[in-house]
Amino acid sequence: MSKLTPIDLSFLALENNSRLMHMAAYQLFELPVKGRTTFLPKLLKSFRTGKVGRPYNQQLKWLNNGIASWEKVEPDLKYHVRHVSVPSPGTPEQFDDLLSFLNSPLLDRARPLWECYIIEGLENNRFAVFNKVHHSLIDGAGALRMFRNSMSDSATNKEMRALWTPTADRPVKKKRPTKAQTAKLMSKMAKLPSSLMDVGKGVADISAQVLKLKPKTTSLPFSASKTIFNNTATSSARRYANCEFAVDVVKAVSKATGTTINDVVMSAVDDALHIYAKEQGRPCKEPLVAMMAMALSSADSNGGNSVSMQLVSMGGSAAKPLKRLHQIAHSTKKIKEDSSKLSSSVLQLYALIVMGSLTLSEFAPSMDSMPSGNVLISNMIGPREQLYLAGAKLIGFNGLPIVPPGAGVNVTFATVHNTICLAVGAAPEAVSDAHRLVELISSCFDKLKNEVLPEKGIEVKTPAKPKPKAKEKPKVKEKPKSEKSDS
Repeated sequence: MSKLTPIDLSFLALENNSRLMHMAAYQLFELPVKGRTTFLPKLLKSFRTGKVGRPYNQQLKWLNNGIASWEKVEPDLKYHVRHVSVPSPGTPEQFDDLLSFLNSPLLDRARPLWECYIIEGLENNRFAVFNKVHHSLIDGAGALRMFRNSMSDSATNKEMRALWTPTADRPVKKKRPTKAQTAKLMSKMAKLPSSLMDVGKGVADISAQVLKLKPKTTSLPFSASKTIFNNTATSSARRYANCEFAVDVVKAVSKATGTTINDVVMSAVDDALHIYAKEQGRPCKEPLVAMMAMALSSADSNGGNSVSMQLVSMGGSAAKPLKRLHQIAHSTKKIKEDSSKLSSSVLQLYALIVMGSLTLSEFAPSMDSMPSGNVLISNMIGPREQLYLAGAKLIGFNGLPIVPPGAGVNVTFATVHNTICLAVGAAPEAVSDAHRLVELISSCFDKLKNEVLPEKGIEVKTPAKPKPKAKEKPKVKEKPKSEKSDS
């Protein structure tokens, strides 16, 4: 049994019928040519009979005073793993409608907080694996690591591994701690007061900035302007859409401008949000503020959240694409520099302050005009190799982002193989047409790319192979010219 961290608890506390706090993503596969008709029944059987590891075998148990812990259980895999089909002809629009329907209900808190759907019937001999998992159980980076562990980079590997399959069976034997382990534990305990001092310093620093006793080093809670994107959800209905970018193209733009891939994508998103708001007759006069999720250094894939959150001031409302990119790059660079000087405890505390500030408008209507941010943006790095599931080729990966409290839009992008997969999740009150927003993000990136890169496109430089020297032809003595014939 292990207690939940404050960050984990916050995802449970913030959830209600109109604010879902589970993560969702799907992977799209091509059915293998050999055994095409038997592949999915075998996959379903394998997923329902395998072992279940952390955190998928943990069930929520409430203790006293609002404290909760994870209790190890044996999940009922027939409940957690479902098999559904898209009606013929299995178009992308039908698939999107099914995903929206499956993602709407809350996860059952009386069971481990996850569900998996094997979806067949998609056109072009494709199928999908759709996963829902509560954010209190694991963060996005940890979920991506578990996804990678379930895949293979070989088309000939026929092993059917699920996300929840343990990576290794390691029996735990209880041993008395050694003197060295005891000394290490005591040294950690001795450092607790300094860690608490760091937290105190962090709160004092943020307070001083709010009271204008110190210059701002970052965007602060309650300092964003209210926009159409702050219209919060009144039901569980959501709008989803996605698009893709070639990693090499985005990397070429970042390299040419001295920025990061994250800056480039954020710039396209920011530009698109301004255009979308203008099209809706609700233009944003001030720079938008993005709530940017930041992964903290952690290699644990067994669950929980190791993330912080920062408020990023974006580009000017009328800024040109390149100028907007440099404005955002300046903001993110400053945040990274400041964050590197702070301990993880301070960064997680700041994340709790930001998340708490997002819900204040629900309890204090006077705070509704003072949001902390306008849009949530997350960037995750996934596997770069071509992946397979028991020989089925992975051809698509996208998320259905959580809509945060206090704002109605979440844009999440993940790098998988050689593609940046970007997904928009929105409350219909904030973005009624997510597909239009995705179109604008793509066109805004094209504008930036055309401004930065040569018109002819990107030159992919490869080492030039030396041309083999042509063999000299042997010199042939010229024959004397013959006389012309009479013919």
